[in-house]
Amino acid sequence: MSDGCNSSTSLPSPPRTPAGGPRVDMTQGLLLRQIIYLSWPIVVGSLLQVAVGIADIKMVGVIGSDAIAAVGMGRIVVFTLIAIVFAVSTGVQVLVAQYSGKGDRANADATVKQGLIAIVLASLGVITPVGLALSGWIMARLGATEAVMVHGVPYLQILFGGMVFILLSFVITAALQGAGDTLTPLILLLGANALNILLNYLLIFGVGPFPRLGVPGAGVATIVSRFLATLAGLVILMSGRFAVTVHLRRSWAIRWDLWRKIFYLGIPAAIQGFTRSVAFMALIKILSLTPAAMYAVSAYTIAGQIRGITIMVGLALMAAATTAVGQNMGVGDTQRAAASGWLSARLAGGFSIVAAITYALLAPALIKLFTTDAQVIRIGTEALIVLAISESFLTAGMSLSGSLRGAGDTYSPLYISLACTTVLGPLVCYLLAIVLEMGAMGVWIGFDISVVAQLLILAWKFGQGHWQQIRLT
Repeated sequence: MSDGCNSSTSLPSPPRTPAGGPRVDMTQGLLLRQIIYLSWPIVVGSLLQVAVGIADIKMVGVIGSDAIAAVGMGRIVVFTLIAIVFAVSTGVQVLVAQYSGKGDRANADATVKQGLIAIVLASLGVITPVGLALSGWIMARLGATEAVMVHGVPYLQILFGGMVFILLSFVITAALQGAGDTLTPLILLLGANALNILLNYLLIFGVGPFPRLGVPGAGVATIVSRFLATLAGLVILMSGRFAVTVHLRRSWAIRWDLWRKIFYLGIPAAIQGFTRSVAFMALIKILSLTPAAMYAVSAYTIAGQIRGITIMVGLALMAAATTAVGQNMGVGDTQRAAASGWLSARLAGGFSIVAAITYALLAPALIKLFTTDAQVIRIGTEALIVLAISESFLTAGMSLSGSLRGAGDTYSPLYISLACTTVLGPLVCYLLAIVLEMGAMGVWIGFDISVVAQLLILAWKFGQGHWQQIRLT
């Protein structure tokens, strides 16, 4: 890399030594088998995340459509600000993958420690105070009604209050995945999600000695479960028995050479995540302007939870592609890196085709699992059927984005996302939904158009192969 990220203060590269823990080495072995070994725990973990989201919506759905809209809006706001963490987690994952690929355990471990330091400073210094102060204002700007804000503002403030634990868990997961250990994060997630669902039930409805908190109870459940998962993750990293290690007694001083590399790789991903979330917030705003208003927002929230199955699988294959390409770039095997990227995209797209057919065929029944409101069921059914068209394009594009990032090209996915998701998508959605008066249907069609365009451009960019010339380590 010629931008000055390499520094004379970097630790010398040691001989290749096997990392501890259940690590998958993507630089050797049958590629399909290695990708499956690497990705299946991420896929299962992602589906567990969907299960928690479904449980949240299902439980608050008993309260009413306003509660569903509150959770949907609150999550989009949180994910928008969480996008800042991508500047750290993406940089950590890519660097750990490349350092692990070349056997540089010392720099891999040091990268993880610097990532943890950065997240604590960012969350406690910026994200939490800003989120607490602006929760009500942001919800109002999104078009939330008074009834929605009653549920949504305290829910959002609770999440922001414990944001440091949510963000630390992202970095711990990224570090382990970058080193090829995807099983340990899955085990952590199993425990966290089981506790989250249990606490949802106890706190939303006030079972036994627990207070009846309603929608805010879902926020408390999330923070408590993430706190315990983060604590367990830190213990794992400090044990020295896994793919990467945080050495508690070694220096915690900031390593500016590693910070430069982390943020060089991560800032484009953070901007991409932030602007993508802003685009989704724009879709919520557009939906609130349609005749169906909050019914459409509720329908979009429910459809989003169901579609989360494929989206999370897309994220899983994106993470696997980042690690696979990163490790192979670390040892200079650009051909195997390219093959890893294309194979991951095909796997993601193939799975999504099956899921999309299922969504389209079972759409009314799936929406009815969450609500009895006839208007929400009708709009949600439309959303599932129309959005199913672009599912395979969406997940394949996510995987190719991960491949480019793994190679160190985090700017191309950013520019493509800005053009398609942030600009083209909302513009087409607004044109169809508001100007041409197609209502919520216009939003679904506009979203499909932007997703297809994004995949086509990503495939062209990855196929050019310019990323094969990038050197990070």
